[in-house]
Amino acid sequence: MRINSILLVDNDSISLYLLSYILESRTIKTTQATNGVEAAEILKNTNFDMIITGYTMPYMDGIELALIARELRPRIPIIMMTAGISADVVEMAAMAGISQILSKPFDTEHLLGIIRNFRFKTGTKYPSL
Repeated sequence: MRINSILLVDNDSISLYLLSYILESRTIKTTQATNGVEAAEILKNTNFDMIITGYTMPYMDGIELALIARELRPRIPIIMMTAGISADVVEMAAMAGISQILSKPFDTEHLLGIIRNFRFKTGTKYPSL
């Protein structure tokens, strides 16, 4: 599976811009949403190969978004970024089907490596935490 399109979700416009710039420069199409509610609406009508979301956002956090995404697109890999990774967040993320948690600020090469690894997971269930 090649990752060609990613839904980026974060209330931090700078993070969205940087992520979009990095991914688009590697020929990955991105669509941006500034909160989980907006992202859920986009997901109802558009297919993506992956979701990268922030954790703390207004209206709907990354965990709630992941639960909705799992209903709409059960096999889509989801990466969640957060400034504070705690045992509670890891447990909730695993229960919501989030594939990977990254610490903010993120390391670009690490993120790109994770995306590349998902390209080779065709036909398998995406790993949980």
